[in-house]
Amino acid sequence: MEPKPVPKPHPPITIGGYSPVVITRAVTLGDGFNGGNVPLDRVTPIVGGLKTAAVAAKRDPATLHIVSRGTFHFHAEPQGPKRRPLWGTLDEIREDIGRYAAAGLPQLFLEANFQPGGAEVGTVLAHLDALASTR
Repeated sequence: MEPKPVPKPHPPITIGGYSPVVITRAVTLGDGFNGGNVPLDRVTPIVGGLKTAAVAAKRDPATLHIVSRGTFHFHAEPQGPKRRPLWGTLDEIREDIGRYAAAGLPQLFLEANFQPGGAEVGTVLAHLDALASTR
């Protein structure tokens, strides 16, 4: 018989997207939400919407797995206040990680695709190591 039942325990099944129906599905069909490059000004409303939907579905909001991918671009020179979040120096990226946490995002994973100048793997890993202490 297909599909097979989901084994327990299993990795979290997260659902991504930004429409209201996706928020409901993330709570009722999945274990939580997986955003992709969520703009900082959308984090608080999305997380709040997920928690509201969880309560409406008689689910404890604390059980939701909420995570987002953030594509970072390292630059040697400061990019300034009008830059895209997670694009800049290591210090600017660290500040942005803190801003995502302050906005209510419990987990952010960094994606290193498309680094300026086609950075080598060793360089990207060094940047990730430098950012790993940011909580």
